Formats: sequence, structure tokens, C-alpha cells
Amino acid sequence: MKKKINTIVGSIGAFVGIFVFITYIPQIIANLNGVKGQPHQPLTAAVSCLIWVIYGWTKEPKKDYILIIPNAFGVVLGFLTFITAL
Repeated sequence: MKKKINTIVGSIGAFVGIFVFITYIPQIIANLNGVKGQPHQPLTAAVSCLIWVIYGWTKEPKKDYILIIPNAFGVVLGFLTFITAL
């Protein structure tokens, strides 16, 4: 029962996590249109997500895709937001 609850909560968290990072897309578009945003927060988020991706990838006995998938979105979109905000 505890493992099932953990899987359900983890799946919901991963799903919500993806949407959190999708919210960077409007800022990326604004940055590309010349309305530059603050670059430090998305860079910090991207680095944090990268650490979680590495952790999930190296977790034993098996990779933790509930951590890897949403945080991979955070790495990509966080770095894109950072780069376009410069």
C-alpha cells in the first residue's frame, strides 16, 4: 500500500513538475521578442534540475524516471530561458 501511494504521489508530482517548467515558454518567447526577463532564477532552476537528473539517473538499483523526466524539462527550458534572457 505504501509503495502504491508513493508511486501515485510521485507520478502526480512528476506531471505537475513538467507543467511548472512549461511555464518558462512564455518567458522564452518574450525574451526572443526583446522583453528580457531576469536570467538568474531560470539558471538556478536549471542547475538544480540537472542535479536531480543526475541523482535519478545514478539511483540504484534502478533509475528513478519520476525524478528524471520532469527535471529534464527543467534543465532544457531553464537553460533556454536563461540564454534568451541575456
